[in-house]
Order: sequence, then C-alpha cells, then structure tokens
Amino acid sequence: MKETLRVKEEDMNGLAFKVSEILTSHNTNHAKVVLLEGDLGAGKTTFTKALAFTLGIEKDKVHSPTFILKKEYDAEHMVFKKLIHVDAYRFTHPTEAKVLRLEEDLKNPESVVVVEWPSKMSYLKSDVELEFTVVDDDTREVTITYGKE
Repeated sequence: MKETLRVKEEDMNGLAFKVSEILTSHNTNHAKVVLLEGDLGAGKTTFTKALAFTLGIEKDKVHSPTFILKKEYDAEHMVFKKLIHVDAYRFTHPTEAKVLRLEEDLKNPESVVVVEWPSKMSYLKSDVELEFTVVDDDTREVTITYGKE
C-alpha cells in the first residue's frame, strides 16, 4: 500500500502512531525495519523522535546518530523493547554498513530498526518506507509505503 500525506511538525506524532500501528499489525520472527529517505532537514530525525515517543522513549533522549552511525534505546512498548536508529548518510558503499553489526538486531522481533539514508545500505528489506519532501518551512510531504510482498 502507498499513500502520501502532508504533515506539519506538530502532526509528526500522528504519523509516528500510524507507523507503529502498521508495525504491530503484522507478526514476524524478525525486527521491524523502517526506512527513511529525504534531503537533509526533511524531517527524518524528527519523525524518529516521534516514533520513539510512541514506543515509550523520551523524545529528548533521541538524537541523530550521524557521527556514531547507530544508537540503541530501550523501549517500553507492549510489543517492542528496543529502538535501533541508524544514520547511513556518511556511507559511500553498502559494505561499510558491516561495521554496524545489524545481523543480530535484525533477528530480534522485539526491535524496531529505523534507518536514515537506506539507499546507502541497499540490502535491507523494509516493513515500512517513508520518503520525506520539504514543501515549506513547516510542512513535509510524506509518502508511506508498506505491505509489499
């Protein structure tokens, strides 16, 4: 399924809630993967903070892992117990992602793995993909794709 929404920053919690509902609606034996594409400043980290909030993590604790590449947060959600936030912006080749050691993280069905700039890690299969486009200072157009088989 694919849909496009216009979202203001104050609406980001609603978008995150929608994504968390999508993630909990399908039981799998692996982590849920959310891929975020969009230009710098398009709202990827803002969305991740909102998603973290829906998982029981304080927004203020969530920061972009641009320089350390990967951050993990303990979640207090009924299904998900961990949020793994990856920023692949600095990668120049998909093999560089091996330093993240995501294999174990991706096996854990109680984890949500959010990846910013996933085109730099082409091997990931997603449960939900979001593409952010800047409309103006306050508004983003977000295309959500999910339920692909």
